[in-house]
Amino acid sequence: MKKDAYEELIAEISNQLAEKILMEEGDLTRRVKTIDGEIAVLLRDVGLRTSKQVLQKTCDEKVVKKKPKV
Repeated sequence: MKKDAYEELIAEISNQLAEKILMEEGDLTRRVKTIDGEIAVLLRDVGLRTSKQVLQKTCDEKVVKKKPKV
């Protein structure tokens, strides 16, 4: 994948996620050593959901192309 093609979207999503975490989590000073891992879990979930959608749409497109025309 061309990472440059997604840079703007990554920056936007990063900002949104950071703002949401700061609003929802309150005092993060006690979790300074673990916050990186906690954020990684969230991002892993984003990656899994994104992969699922991309793969499903790719499969759907393949099926449509392979269906015999009646």
